[in-house]
Amino acid sequence: LRLTLGDQLRIGDDTFKIRGVITSEPDRTIRAFTLGPRVMISQKGLESTGLIQPGSLIRHAYRLRLADREQVDSFKEQVQRAFPEAGWQLRSWREAAPRVRFFLDRMNLNLTLLGLCSLLVGGLGVSGAVRGYLGSKVTHIATMKCLGASGQLVMTAYLLQIMLLGAMAAICGLTAGAATPFLIKQLTGSLLPIPIVPAVHPQVLLKSALFGLLIALIFSLKPLGVAGNVSPAILFRGYAGFPGQNPGPKIWIAISLATITLGSLAVLTSSDRRLALWFIAGALATFALFRLATQILLRLSSRLPRPSNPSLRLGLGNLYRRGSAAGNALFSLGLGLTTLVIVVSIQANLNDMVTQTVPKEAPAFFFLDLQTHQVEQFEQIARSQPGVSKVERYPTLRGRIVAIDGVPVEQAQISPDVKWAVRGDRFLSYAGEIPPETEIVAGNWWPTDYSGPAKVSITADIAKGFGVSVGDSLTVNILGREVTAEISSLRRVDWSTLDLNFAILFAPGTLENAPQTHIASLHLPAENQEQAFRSITGTFPNLSTISTREVLKNVTRALERIGTAFQGMAAIALISGFLVLAGAVSADQHRRIHDAVIFKVCGATRGNIIASFTAEFLLIGLAAGIISALIGSLASYGITEGLLKIDYQMHPTLIGLTLLTGITLTLFLGLLGTWKALGQKPAVYLRID
Repeated sequence: LRLTLGDQLRIGDDTFKIRGVITSEPDRTIRAFTLGPRVMISQKGLESTGLIQPGSLIRHAYRLRLADREQVDSFKEQVQRAFPEAGWQLRSWREAAPRVRFFLDRMNLNLTLLGLCSLLVGGLGVSGAVRGYLGSKVTHIATMKCLGASGQLVMTAYLLQIMLLGAMAAICGLTAGAATPFLIKQLTGSLLPIPIVPAVHPQVLLKSALFGLLIALIFSLKPLGVAGNVSPAILFRGYAGFPGQNPGPKIWIAISLATITLGSLAVLTSSDRRLALWFIAGALATFALFRLATQILLRLSSRLPRPSNPSLRLGLGNLYRRGSAAGNALFSLGLGLTTLVIVVSIQANLNDMVTQTVPKEAPAFFFLDLQTHQVEQFEQIARSQPGVSKVERYPTLRGRIVAIDGVPVEQAQISPDVKWAVRGDRFLSYAGEIPPETEIVAGNWWPTDYSGPAKVSITADIAKGFGVSVGDSLTVNILGREVTAEISSLRRVDWSTLDLNFAILFAPGTLENAPQTHIASLHLPAENQEQAFRSITGTFPNLSTISTREVLKNVTRALERIGTAFQGMAAIALISGFLVLAGAVSADQHRRIHDAVIFKVCGATRGNIIASFTAEFLLIGLAAGIISALIGSLASYGITEGLLKIDYQMHPTLIGLTLLTGITLTLFLGLLGTWKALGQKPAVYLRID
């Protein structure tokens, strides 16, 4: 408008002096789209414009501050009971921005999922570390047994050690976790539209400590139970490897009780109890599936024909021979990789959701209040603009849905997520051709020259919320006249493109003679937008023009920050997951070093030994990778579609890279543990054993 401070601006019947320019508003972060420029004037000034008349389309918004936030829900219920037919939209401070709330809810779910996945992966790390530690103490345990120590005493002694270490680790973790919000404020506080006030929450820290200690207890009980059953006779066998026997029914009962306690704590303290329940059920099912798959694969490997290659034959034999740790490695590696596949898949789908929310080719401008007699001239000028690629235009009317399949809306059963459609007037239109980016999911579109009884097409989500389908009817009040139309089709619309479309579209032949205006959109490059804006608004000063460039810039900036947060959380989970996987594989290094020494005594070269271990790790990794890809993909599909409520897209390349990275890392670190022993003379280890 080429205005500056101090200039005069006429609004309706009155003239106002510009006293300031709005550069930013806190509540703009919760509004992705606003029709028309923002103007702030006093209540008295608004009344002097003469814009508020009987029949004017105006929305009133009241903001109430209650003394007690806990009274918000009860206050909403009182208002709804007192004014059941008012059609008001009541939102608490938790619901102020539905679209932003959608992203925040997904972020909260993602945080919860990552936390639960981290618990599972951390448990695997605890199990591997405890098994490796106790494996190095087998001779000590056998000596204690020879001196009269009972299995219970052995378990208690080492359990105290492990829980003490767990408590020390919990203190370190709590300190780092409590300090993180303060660090984030220093690093990113200026990027947020509102200040954040970090604080230390003792209840949250206590809950985290309980989770950590319970995980340490659950995943260390089995190796502790096995350690308690170590036989003193091991001292007389020359090599004391960690036994692979069953820990006994008492240990399994203790593990079950601790698991129930952990699950109950997770459900009771989770922000989404349904998600926690599903995760626990999925984790238990995954444990059972991997245990079953491990047993099946080990049995199958024992029945495969022996390869002619000695290294491959040794690697295959290591999977099923007595005392083999392949079962533990396959189980731990498979569960860890499954968790990583789930994290990566969910993260990729969340990224897709964020990036697809911002259209790549959005219209440059929307034009409102285009009059019927201006349509032809407008289209001529719009299409003549340099760089223009598309011009869209639709007639628009305002109407209110008053009946659904003959039932008044006050009596109809309407899903809460589509009640917005019956609150007040809605934009309607009519068209002969199906709009772009639209998919017919039920029924058929009418002919372009249709002229029969009134028909209407509505979006599939509204139809589902209304409980109607093709063949039912919809009654709309348009300027005091009720129009009942048959629902001829249901559509799925991609609203993210910002192309013109309508939730309710009538067939031709019904609304053409009703008073109406038009809405249009214009697609053209950024370098031509200013010229087009001046040309069109100069010719049609009555148009309300909306530039999408600034709107999309703000939305993109907000979504990029959300996406960065998603990626940061996933990166932390992946890094910790890879480290835990490496620890799980290295837990049995003592046994592999012993095997390597025996091989060298029998004449095997370093290359032969490395080749056999490589074959063993590759076979374990391949089996774990295939099972992890299947189970992880199914689990991520259920989570994204069922819990996150977003469309699932499989990312095979990303899943493959995750599996390859995890398997390669575990293979490298697993072989690295035996490399030192391979470089020394066997006599060093023979004297020890």
